[in-house]
Amino acid sequence: MKLSTSIRYLLSTGLVLGGGAAMAQSNVTISGSLDVGVFRDKASVTNLGTIKRSHLQFDGSEDLGGGLAATFKLRQRLDVDTGALEGAGTKPAWHGETTVGLKGGFGALRLGRAVDAIQSHDWAFDAWDNFSRVASPAWDLWHWNYSADPVGGGSGRVANAVFFDSAKFSNFSAHLSYSPEKPADAVGTTRAASVVYNDGTTRAMLGAGKNSAGAKETSIGLRSRFADLTLMGMYNVSESAAGSEAKVSTLGATYALGATTLKAGWGSADVDGIKKQRVVSLGANYALSKRTGVYVDLASKRYIADGTKRVYGVGLTHSF
Repeated sequence: MKLSTSIRYLLSTGLVLGGGAAMAQSNVTISGSLDVGVFRDKASVTNLGTIKRSHLQFDGSEDLGGGLAATFKLRQRLDVDTGALEGAGTKPAWHGETTVGLKGGFGALRLGRAVDAIQSHDWAFDAWDNFSRVASPAWDLWHWNYSADPVGGGSGRVANAVFFDSAKFSNFSAHLSYSPEKPADAVGTTRAASVVYNDGTTRAMLGAGKNSAGAKETSIGLRSRFADLTLMGMYNVSESAAGSEAKVSTLGATYALGATTLKAGWGSADVDGIKKQRVVSLGANYALSKRTGVYVDLASKRYIADGTKRVYGVGLTHSF
């Protein structure tokens, strides 16, 4: 996901004892985003709470010399309306990411728990960056039959894993995630790979993965900017270990109009040949500053079992 303007703290810099060479500089960045709003859900209940995600993040690096650096990241998700950790009791304390690694001319290598090689990049193909419980088609539909963490409560994250992001070559980069551990009663290990093209105007992704329960998924995404208009789409196929197949298509558009960004989205999920859900959504964000914005989102969601539900919300987001 995109991070906003951050506050940088210099932790250490100095001189090596007995010599004149400067020690490697170590930096820690504190950043995050806080979101809260009032929204009407599909049960026709009015809520005050998180519409988009809220998080607090610590990440940093140390220059090891020769173009090599050590890195770490700790990312915590929370609910601003109550102050509780997101998913308290069912998800790890540092739910977002806990990794330590190395980066250099080859790219970046991380060890720990993080979003897999597909879901760490697919946010770019949704008009809400997969970031709105009210309006994002991606939030409702993507990865229908797939979880990268089937034994940990369901998530796009992989624990006990290795993550590799290659350096960019001719606007292409490769991304891998793999857990060598096989959970109890699992049929295999969790792994995923994606190739991303990004020239600053057009972005494309092709990714495939298989989890420890035997579920599989494939994702294809495309996004392109035409001046103030950006168009995007994603096609995601996921198959459960039991053989249920979900085919999801989503389309999105954003249009920048000064401080206002208009958004539109559409999505469809067909599961085993049955049209399970349709989403049509609209939204508008108004930037009060580079870090603070207000927004309104609304959507019509049609379910095969529950009929059409109309949801909407208005919220405030501050990033730091």
